[in-house]
Amino acid sequence: MMKAFYMTRFGGPEVMEYGDLPEPTPGKGEVLVDVKASSVNPVDWKLRGGMMKFVAGRGLPKPLGSDFSGVVRALGPGVTGFAPGDRVYGAVATMFGRPGAHAERVVARAKDTRRMPEGWTFEQGAALPVAALTATAGLRKCGDLAGKTVLVNGATGGVGHMALQIAKARGARVVAVCSARNAELARSLGADEVLDYHQVDVTAPGRTWDVFFDAFGQVGFSRAARALAASGVYITTLPGPDSVLRSALGGVLGGKRVGLAYMRSKPEDYAELERLIQGGVKVVLETFPLERAAEAFAVCEGGKVRGKVVLTVP
Repeated sequence: MMKAFYMTRFGGPEVMEYGDLPEPTPGKGEVLVDVKASSVNPVDWKLRGGMMKFVAGRGLPKPLGSDFSGVVRALGPGVTGFAPGDRVYGAVATMFGRPGAHAERVVARAKDTRRMPEGWTFEQGAALPVAALTATAGLRKCGDLAGKTVLVNGATGGVGHMALQIAKARGARVVAVCSARNAELARSLGADEVLDYHQVDVTAPGRTWDVFFDAFGQVGFSRAARALAASGVYITTLPGPDSVLRSALGGVLGGKRVGLAYMRSKPEDYAELERLIQGGVKVVLETFPLERAAEAFAVCEGGKVRGKVVLTVP
């Protein structure tokens, strides 16, 4: 048996429990990892609430948690390139029914697992995959960012603080939108200008943005388009109906485009992520022990997180 923070059914926080579950066994092409850290993402409470219910509901009770880092414990049939004892990180496809990493052990597909670079902490490895790979996937749709003005809404959250730094690393002038209490953090991450969302409507007439990266997901393409440059791009990590519809229709309105930022986890994506970290991109995180996962979820769902929330396992 192993300790885990797991979902018993669909619903609110009351459906989550901390306790014992059977240890998983790796199948063909899979690795069993002793989890040292995992992180909390919005997809966790969305799955708990019933998103993708027809696939995510299989095999309850089970843990949530996409991101993980840890040490390889065992290999399934056909796995090469890893050995027991390897320090690794990666992501589990919980949206498609796989048990997650909010547990002492997790089974992950070998192709979704990566050796951790020298010098990384387990906390760092667990904080990065979903947030950083979502940010890079979204910004990739914007073309060359050199000299462009990129507005990041929700700039000190998990995906947002990655998007801020990555856009800056690619030569953009970055305007960060966050609360006043997080303004100094945004500046420390490289923001050229910081706007308090309590004081400024970034979609109001008067200023335009080449890229509007909405990591908070509350604006929508219809509103954001008013503040986009003539060939500007709106990227959202949490698309509403208007953004989904516009994207399905080709994603263009009067020369302005909408793009949906979904995590992509090919080997070249991880390699790019590792280069960015080597180049100075930082991960901001707060840690909770696994047994306090309910508290960590409450912090995240309250919407006041700075960077990522990471669960640690002794």
